[in-house]
Order: sequence, then C-alpha cells, then structure tokens
Amino acid sequence: MHNLFLGELRHHCRDVWGVNDVKEKPTTKATPHTPAEQAEWLTHLVTALREAVSNGALVKGALSAVTKPRKGYLVALAQANGIVPDSKPNKQSYGAALLNWVQMHSVDTLIIPPVLPKPTSDFHLASNADDIAKFRVLTPEVVETLRADILSTYLPSWIERPPANFGSAAHGKLKADHWRTVCTINMVITLVRVWSASTATAGDRKVLENFIHLVVAVDLAARRSIDPERARLYDHHMMEYLRTLRELFDHNLVPNHHLSLHLTTCLLLFGPVRGWWGYPFERYNGIIQRLNTNNHIAQIPLTFMRLFYAGAELRWLMSSMEWPDSEEFRDVLDSFRKTYQDAARGSRVLDIFSSIPTSTDTANESLKEMYAGLSDSRLDNQKYLSFVGLIRALYGPEHFIAYHSDLEDPRSRLSPHVRTLTKLEIGRVTYGTRANHIRNSFVCFRDPSSGNPTLVHAGQISQIFLHSRIGPDKERIVQSFVVIDEYIALTDEHAGVDPYLRFPQINTRLYYDRFHSQPIIVRSSDLVSHFAAYFYVPEGIKQRCVVVRSLDRVRCSFGMLPVSKLTRTQS
Repeated sequence: MHNLFLGELRHHCRDVWGVNDVKEKPTTKATPHTPAEQAEWLTHLVTALREAVSNGALVKGALSAVTKPRKGYLVALAQANGIVPDSKPNKQSYGAALLNWVQMHSVDTLIIPPVLPKPTSDFHLASNADDIAKFRVLTPEVVETLRADILSTYLPSWIERPPANFGSAAHGKLKADHWRTVCTINMVITLVRVWSASTATAGDRKVLENFIHLVVAVDLAARRSIDPERARLYDHHMMEYLRTLRELFDHNLVPNHHLSLHLTTCLLLFGPVRGWWGYPFERYNGIIQRLNTNNHIAQIPLTFMRLFYAGAELRWLMSSMEWPDSEEFRDVLDSFRKTYQDAARGSRVLDIFSSIPTSTDTANESLKEMYAGLSDSRLDNQKYLSFVGLIRALYGPEHFIAYHSDLEDPRSRLSPHVRTLTKLEIGRVTYGTRANHIRNSFVCFRDPSSGNPTLVHAGQISQIFLHSRIGPDKERIVQSFVVIDEYIALTDEHAGVDPYLRFPQINTRLYYDRFHSQPIIVRSSDLVSHFAAYFYVPEGIKQRCVVVRSLDRVRCSFGMLPVSKLTRTQS
C-alpha cells in the first residue's frame, strides 16, 4: 500500500501540486484584484510603457510609472513576450527589461496576458483557459485554510493527527499513514468545501474532480473487504485519475502510476490488501533501525532471530497460562500488557485487530468482570422505555417485560439499573462519551429498532452502560449499550447544496448541527464506525452544520443512499 499512500497520494501533493513549495502567507495581506481590476492594471502598465519613450529615449520617471503595478503584472507581461531581465528577477529588473524592449519595438506589438478567472493577489501568466498549472494549485490561502481545518477537525484516537503545519518542510518526513489521513480525510473536508463554493472557478472544480478520483481509488483499494465490483470501481477511478492528470497538468506518469493499474488483478487474486501489504515489514524495519548493535555486525541476524523467538515465547506464556488470582500477579500481568502492547492507532493496528472476531462467550465474560467493578445507576423513565422496546424488538416480546409489569407475568423482567462507563473498547478501537472522550464520541451507527435497521445514521455518544439480565435459558447476560444523540439529516432542499453529495463515493455528507429530541439506544455491536467531524456554516444553508466523513474501512456507509432515506420523523 506504500504504492498508493506514498507513490500516489504523496506524489500528487508534492510533485503535481507542489505542497513543499507553497510559500508562507505574507503577514501583510495584499488585497486580491478582481478580473476587472486585473484588466485595469494591465491597461495601466501598457499605457505607462507607451508614454515611457519619446523620440527613442526614455522620459523622466518612466521606470517609476512602469513599476507602479504589482510585480506579477510585470512578470506576466515579460513572460508573454519572451522578455528576460538582465539581472536578478526582481520588480525593478523586470521594469527595466520592459523599457529596453519598448525602445526597440512598438508597444502595439506587445502580447497582453489574459486576466485570470478569479480574484488573486498574485497575478501570473495563465497556462490555459482554466489557469491550471503544476505547483500553482494549493495557494497560501488554501494551505492556511487546510491547516486551520486540521486543528478544528475531530478525529478518533486511533487516527494520528497530521502535523498542523502541513505543507511546511519544518514538520519533517511524514509517514505513509499521515499521507493517508491528510489526503483522504482532511483534504476531502477542506477542498470539497473550498473548491465547490460560489467563488470557485471551473478550473478549481476540474482539479477537485481529478483529486477525488484518486481519493476514491485509494479508499476502495484499502478497504478490509473486496469483491469484483469494488475492484472494477477502483480500476475505473484510477484510470480516470491518470487520464485527467495528463489532461490537466500534462504530467509525466511514473512507475507507481503503472503499478497502480495492475492492482486490480492483485485484489481479485489475493483479496483485501491488508492481508499482503507491507506494513509489517516496515514496522520491523523500524524496530531494527532502533536497536543498538554495538557494532557487532556479524552477530546481528542470529541476535534478531533469538530475540524474536524469545519475545514470541514470552507473549505466548503470558497469554496462555492460568496465573494465580492474586493482586501481585494481576499487577505483573497488567504491567506486561501496558509495556508491550502496541499503540492502538494507525492503519496497521486497526486493520488487523478490527477483523479478528471475538467469541460471544469471551466477550460476555469480559463484560461480566467489568460489570462487577462498577456501581449501579438508574435509567430515567424515557430511556428505560426505549431500552425495553429495543430488547423486545431484538430478542422477542415473549421473553422480556418491563420491571413494573403484572407481577403474575412469568417473563423475565428488565431491570432499570445499569452500570455506566465513560469509554468502551471494541476491537482495539475506543468509543467514548461526549463529556469525557469527545474525539471518540462521533459515530455512524445502525438502529435495529427502526423501520430500516440497515440504514446508517450519524450522531454523538452521550452515555455508555452495561446491563445485566436473565436470558430465556436462565443464563445471566451482561451486554453493552450506547445512548446516542442523532444528528438531523438535511432537508431535500438543503441537500441540493451539500457540496459533498456531488461525490457519493467519498462517504461524506452534511447534517444539521442539532439533534433529534429523543436519544437512541443501540447495542455497541450496532456501531459501524467513527466519523471525522468538522463544523461550519455552508453556503445556501445559512445554519451551522457538521461534516460527517465516515471512517468505515469495510463498506460504503451511506454514500449511495438518497437523502430522503436518511430523514426520520422527529419525535
């Protein structure tokens, strides 16, 4: 996958957009010139050149009049006519070169550069009608917006936040996972919003569509499940990305582009890439680089092999032996786990552990242990009735009733008492409440008690609790549940101006930043994934909304569903 994360995403940002060459935004901001103002300044420059020569000699103050416009106008006029300054390429040198030229040629023969299609404080010679050129895509203003969005976007704890000074050489070398995050999450949130606005040009939209083809292709290839249709979609988007890359930027394709076109065959032959990508090898390369060899080069292979097997044997012993149930041994085991467990964030950990199934018996025993160490609290009446309705809908009304039902009813009664948690770990991914772990509280979920239990909703976790009940076979069941405040979906009218719905494959859409009046209770197993959350007031909606960028790396969450299907009646 380094072919995609580094060979494609990084290559596009650095070698096509010129991310590392983006100049820092000046502290004194120049007012952007509209297309009409650009035309006025070009006219002023040509007039100054026309009036600069009298009887073959320069008039007094000619250079001052010619250098009155911003440097960009002088540079663009010089480039359009093949005029090169004799000394350093500063404003004065370009002015002198233009004056020397008009002394020997008629001003009427000058080729006037066209005005740009949008306001700019950096006038330049456009490469084409849409002003699309390599290294001129991410302007300082766009990069500044992206950096601000990186700081304002809520990402779950398993995703490592990219550096806030992205685009600057000061942040050092970025890992493959950083490129994946910034390109497929942060740039999607920022660029779709900025380059779909009313001020965006046709060129901006073409550049955005080209980039989205790449993002969708990478996202499809990196999913933890694959089928022939998904492989075909990957191939389609990668081909469209490369075709429009050549069309827009006249960019020479590199070996990584060629390799990407063969990935479809590999996906069909070998299945999801997480089973055969290079992350484990990269991880061990990192471990080897950090080891102290004491310059005993010849002993390195044997030492590595011996320590690898010793570590594997120790982990196996610690996990498989039945240790005495005493405080001393529990402290040792807890210390061992904290010392040697991997950090539960990044593509490698998530993609491996989230695909490992946990048996029902193991999960139930683990929850029972957790339940025993917590204190009781009582659900309010409204939540309790919702909870009873959920249990009866899932497991049958013939098995369970509310605790205040007829005393002669033999069915198992559901207690209103629960034991609350601030966070819950599922498959090495942590979900938390809004009050205690806000980064981990933004979730996509399914509501099994609704009319369409397959529909994916978006919301925030307000409460997590464990509940104990007696099952139909008289067994004790401890199960985890979450209380979610569901975001209200856009109306059809406002959905028409949702910029993210232009690209259904990116699994991103807007919701109003307000909740339905009644919270929803679901099982923890009904959680689909976290989502990246960003809040702003969109054009055409005029009220605060939340961008929901689904982080589901298994399936398409809600990207292909019509908006009307996402709307439910408020209670």
